[in-house]
Amino acid sequence: MDVRAAAATADEMHDDMSAPYADTTSLLSMRRIQHLFADQPTWLAAFLERIITRRWLPSDSSRELIAEEDSDMKSAWNTLLELYLCSVESPLHELNSSSSPSEKQTPKERALNLLRNPRTNIDWERAYVLCASNGFTEGIAALYEQRGDIAALLDLYIEHDSLPSMRRLLDEHGESQPDLYIKALHYLARNPQLADNEELLADCLSTIEKHNLMSPLRVLQALGDSEQSGVTLGMVRGYIMRQINATSKRIEDNKAAIASYTSEFKVHSEKMDALKNKPIVFQSTKCTSCMAPLDLPSVHFLCKHSYHQRCLGDIGDSCPRCQAENQKLEDQRRAQEISAKQHDAFFDKLHHSDEGFDVIASWFAKSPFAFTKLIDQ
Repeated sequence: MDVRAAAATADEMHDDMSAPYADTTSLLSMRRIQHLFADQPTWLAAFLERIITRRWLPSDSSRELIAEEDSDMKSAWNTLLELYLCSVESPLHELNSSSSPSEKQTPKERALNLLRNPRTNIDWERAYVLCASNGFTEGIAALYEQRGDIAALLDLYIEHDSLPSMRRLLDEHGESQPDLYIKALHYLARNPQLADNEELLADCLSTIEKHNLMSPLRVLQALGDSEQSGVTLGMVRGYIMRQINATSKRIEDNKAAIASYTSEFKVHSEKMDALKNKPIVFQSTKCTSCMAPLDLPSVHFLCKHSYHQRCLGDIGDSCPRCQAENQKLEDQRRAQEISAKQHDAFFDKLHHSDEGFDVIASWFAKSPFAFTKLIDQ
């Protein structure tokens, strides 16, 4: 048997399967044929490549696979992957190749393309074992990417001290998964001797600061919680100084806001005290609605607006001019009353926040814990 015969056999198997009268339940199982290539791995690779290309890769194939054929397909993919990892080269590539030797793909490059192909139906666990036993780190990384296990992928790069790959991964997924930076900071703190370590550490701190991914305290804990930490003050001085300056500015801004709120509170308290304990003199001489001189009967509101009773009609006991603003304030108070009962929302926010004190303070500012219920008139 030569490679042309193997390819012909594969084509015949595909043609038999594609025939209109073919019975898919009686297809010849590939596992019954593979033993014929036991001492010819290169021809087995050629046979599997042709079968996979003709039977399972056509883009216009809409045929549903039966159970045995699905098993055959996974077996073919896995066997071909194993052959590539064992550096087996299919003679088909030499027969059909028109590219220069420098452009020719190696078996491991073909294995990597196979793992990255979204149409590859391969057994993940078996593929992982094959890649791990052959020391094929790129293949393990491709499998983690296929599964979307970014944390495991970062662990793999850390295990192999691959700083460029770590940088790329953090750039792509760091903002959506801030915990990746915790692992990266732990690793950088334990390995200060690596080339480009300080540069990557500076980039990590800059990104964390720019997007506010975690609190400064959490960053410093990640860098210094190990006895093997080699991070010096000089390596993080810039980050610490910027955080101190930013915190000092927030403190000054908060002090100014507190002074403003205190002043406003004092003014409103004096107004409330006057409304409760002092007489109010209404001096309006014109109706706020029609601007005609007031005559009896007239209605005066505490907001100092006055109306003819006939101008009010059925509006009720609320000043028409101030009704929209009063309704807005009343809606805000009712929303606070409702939020006071949403304990799950509060604890969920508290759990997912790096600044738990800020969450508690903001909820106290809205008075949900000591809220006086509105009394419907």
